[in-house]
Amino acid sequence: MANIFKKLFSRNPINDDSDKPLNLYQYKFIRYKEERDRIYPLDGRKVHVPMTKGLVSVILPVYNGGAELEASIESVLAQSYSNFEFIIVNDGSTDNTADVLAHYEALDARIVVIHQENRKLPRTLSRGFRNASGEFYTWTSADNIMPVDFLEKMVNELKNDESVDMVFGNMRLIDKRGRWYRRHGWYEYPLGSGNVILPCHTYELNTYANNTIGAAFMYRARCAKIAGDYSKFKHTLEDYDYWMRINSLLKIKHTSFSEPVYYYRWHDNSLTAKDAELGITKNRYKLMVLDDFRRDFCLVPLIWCIDYNENYEEFAEEIKAELIKRGQMVIEKEEFKSISFGEATYGVVYVNIGKFKHSVVLPVGVKKVYISENCESMVDGYDMYITCEGFDEKTRDIQLPILERHKGWFSFDDISAMLSFIDAKAKNDMLYDFEAITENMKECSKQLSVVICTNKYSETLKECLKAVCEQTVNTSLYEIIFVNNGYKGNELKELVSEIKSSYKTVDINYIEAPLPGLSIARNAGLWEAKGEFILYIDDDSIAEPNLAEKTIEGFKSNDSFGVIGGQVQLEIPKGTELGSIPVEFRSLWSELEIMGDKVRAVKNYGEFPYGANFAARTKSLRQIGGFRSNYGRVGNNFAGGEETLVSFMMKEINMNVALNPMACVTHRVSADRFNFEHIEKTAYAGIMTQYRLRRDLYAPNDWNDSNIQERAKNAESKLKKLEKGSVEYAYNNAVCRAYNEVLKLRAEDFEFLKTRGNGKY
Repeated sequence: MANIFKKLFSRNPINDDSDKPLNLYQYKFIRYKEERDRIYPLDGRKVHVPMTKGLVSVILPVYNGGAELEASIESVLAQSYSNFEFIIVNDGSTDNTADVLAHYEALDARIVVIHQENRKLPRTLSRGFRNASGEFYTWTSADNIMPVDFLEKMVNELKNDESVDMVFGNMRLIDKRGRWYRRHGWYEYPLGSGNVILPCHTYELNTYANNTIGAAFMYRARCAKIAGDYSKFKHTLEDYDYWMRINSLLKIKHTSFSEPVYYYRWHDNSLTAKDAELGITKNRYKLMVLDDFRRDFCLVPLIWCIDYNENYEEFAEEIKAELIKRGQMVIEKEEFKSISFGEATYGVVYVNIGKFKHSVVLPVGVKKVYISENCESMVDGYDMYITCEGFDEKTRDIQLPILERHKGWFSFDDISAMLSFIDAKAKNDMLYDFEAITENMKECSKQLSVVICTNKYSETLKECLKAVCEQTVNTSLYEIIFVNNGYKGNELKELVSEIKSSYKTVDINYIEAPLPGLSIARNAGLWEAKGEFILYIDDDSIAEPNLAEKTIEGFKSNDSFGVIGGQVQLEIPKGTELGSIPVEFRSLWSELEIMGDKVRAVKNYGEFPYGANFAARTKSLRQIGGFRSNYGRVGNNFAGGEETLVSFMMKEINMNVALNPMACVTHRVSADRFNFEHIEKTAYAGIMTQYRLRRDLYAPNDWNDSNIQERAKNAESKLKKLEKGSVEYAYNNAVCRAYNEVLKLRAEDFEFLKTRGNGKY
């Protein structure tokens, strides 16, 4: 029989696609993983978490599963690998489930039964795994069957490659009576066999709405310590969501064998069979949008504050040096104390080394890490507990105590592994906080939050603030959130304080977002906002007195509007080197002219709004994760596209994009930006952003080499007819260079896809 399986599954068109070109979904995830591994290399072999060596923790959540429960339990008890604990959580069943469990609990000491009121599958799974103490984790369902060698095979796979964090295998479908369920069409190979032969990699798992892992899996305890609980907000998608989180941070691998290793029961009451009723597949697309944000966030640097007992100074300096080498932001304790983070602070890690209490006030959202010489010294209230034992080879095999909610204790072979682990766990926890804020968002205390982001003082900024304070709408209906995209110097804080003293009835909130980048600053405002709607205006824009009023009216006119772009009128300074600027080029300074006198939905992405007057429905913007950090301006670069990307994401969650000609600002751009350098850099950056939006699968893939070459030739043709020193020449010169660069980049992309990264993927 083994030889038959070996011959049958040695090569098949589903599981083995190593000779096929990569697709763009796979390419997108591979690029992410390479960047993540470059900045945050995490070798699981250097990570030590509390667990019992060799023990498998099997969790079985059950709700009214009495009809098939006995067969499932018997299949676990019959395993050839007998070193397991079997934790069964009865989720408030009202049938004979409790009686069945009482019988088996008395029969086998490896079984632990937990009874609870009904909390649904995600919370039930989480409770089971919080009680787990094994080295390896898996879970099964009351209606599924484990073949006798399931645990043995999966454990061997993990033991054979210590660098792998999770393995998954193929399955066979069975019906209600336990017979092969054939011709189901779900990765079935051979056709009619009832087998589910899954793809051999997980490159598409996070980017294309298709769970390619299934129900046959096993992962290490270290995965659970990083990923934490199953999301209580993802009922029916809790497993898919969990695999995506592990896949983005750790290493998942298909088993080395292809024969089915698990029996998955398909019947009328299974969740899979109720796909259409529960909207499982439909909601997967929203999960793709959420995970796109999560991956973006997982590449953003964190802000670190290292507080330490003087005996650990050398160790603390080593940590700081490693963080700076990775491009992280390290802020000294005294400076950290002075930062106005606001009420919702995310992306910040506070590390306490050997002190019995922290010496700074820590806002909500900061992840707190306690590092001690051993596991005996412990201070309450931290999110992670790490012992220095383990950095020495002599202490690596110590038994680490288990703390509640996957908090530790943890140990590491070196500082690099420790920091990568902290980053992964902290970011996973922060992302869960973001999710909770979004899902629990109820009635807002304000109708509108106006967010102004800057990192520099100017007289125009002062006028900008005054104009927003002098709106026609009642001041109780809106707030202003001023985001200082820095933290050094008091000039901006003093300006806001001055404005607050002049406009006492206006709710003005000053916060600091030290990490550079407009998108990061905008997101800081997003998570701080109390308004049902959120309006972003540039620091050099002057709002019309009715801007807030017209923005609120625009959203109230149609519940489907997720984004509304307002009118931006460009004010051109006199005496610039450019002279008069043709209307068709004024968008280079963010002018946006909107025709008509009513709010209207846009018909195509070419009409998506941008720039200095951009509003969104707050909950919808949070659902997509706000602005992507790798788009938009950072420092003096000319990058953009963050608003366009948001509009594309809104369409993905079935929200519409609209334009509002009545909501207007005047864009008072500094005179020193009216030059040929600005034209060339902005035009060039615009084309490159359009390329990125397509390569990253946000915009429709409607570019090909032929039409790009045609656009480049058109620009070249226009150049020949123009004299240097004109706006038109500078623009077409930049466009020509940009399209030729796009052709070069596309050729590199296609070569990577065709050769699967020179055989690496």
